[in-house]
Amino acid sequence: MSDERYVDGPPVGADGWRDVWSGNLRYRSGGAAAFVRRVLRRFIQPDFDQQRDFNLATLDLIRDVRGEIEALRRDLKNDLAAVQTDVRAADEDLARRLPIVAKRNDGLVAALDQKIESVAARLRDVTNPSAGSLPVTTAPDFIYRRLEDYLRGSEAEVRASMADYVERARSAQPVLDVGCGRGEFLTLCRQAGISARGFDTNERSIADLKQRGFDVAMAGVPACFEGIANASIGTVVATHVVEHLPIEILFAFFRESARVLRAGGFLIIETPNAESLLVSGSEFWRDPTHIAPRHPAALTVLAREHGFAIDEIAAVHPFPEGTSIEVSGPPELRRVIEAINARLFAPQDLRLVLKRL
Repeated sequence: MSDERYVDGPPVGADGWRDVWSGNLRYRSGGAAAFVRRVLRRFIQPDFDQQRDFNLATLDLIRDVRGEIEALRRDLKNDLAAVQTDVRAADEDLARRLPIVAKRNDGLVAALDQKIESVAARLRDVTNPSAGSLPVTTAPDFIYRRLEDYLRGSEAEVRASMADYVERARSAQPVLDVGCGRGEFLTLCRQAGISARGFDTNERSIADLKQRGFDVAMAGVPACFEGIANASIGTVVATHVVEHLPIEILFAFFRESARVLRAGGFLIIETPNAESLLVSGSEFWRDPTHIAPRHPAALTVLAREHGFAIDEIAAVHPFPEGTSIEVSGPPELRRVIEAINARLFAPQDLRLVLKRL
């Protein structure tokens, strides 16, 4: 009985062909074809073996190439998935960062505006002959103006923060701007057609405002109230003034404001917020001319003692987003963080609007 094995039809795929060649499988044939094959086998067997080995090597190579291609496909699939994951993460990170970048960009623009404004102020210092006789480099008033330019921000920013005061002043004229500084509120009053007069102790500021056509005079508290008739003023504004006044001058400020204001008139005070620990513990002392933070409780007592009612009291001008501690974690921890933020990072300024009784 013959030990030969046969296949009835052609194999399928490279693995099928490999089985045929490695197992010496043959197609079935009979009659003369089978006889001829047996006769010729002894002559062609060496060539047949070489062909078989070549075919097997080729099939093995094809199998290896297929394996490498499959591995490459898997790697590409994994790389594509990783790229897609990275792109999604980058998109999410960009979405988070864009608002921060925009805010930083706004901050850079504001800083540039402030520097341009500071340069313009220096040019006015040099070219304005009415600023006094002291050299620009040594006059304390010039130095304080530079300090004010740095600490207060640009005039445009300050005017924007004072917009709420304009409507009250419009309904209660004329206006006295005590400590008018660079003239931000006087500018708003001029634009709104409000009658206003300003006072300041800084010769540089007064000279500049006079050149710009404002009604101003160089005088501090209480001298700025001299010559003003009782109950003849609609609104007294003092933004970032009371923190500069010794206590006896602060008392005089309330006393004289109550004297010159008519019934229903407004006394508007803005001052650094003493209830914000970041302000009272650090930011407040950046200005060496500050004497002490004025607590809202003390200011309201002084107001009532001098015949004023409290029309509005509010903490205004929050710190930039991102200054406070991020609120996260379980509810108990979140409440603690919120309480710390409320005390430590309370808004920067206090607004106190008083109405004369």
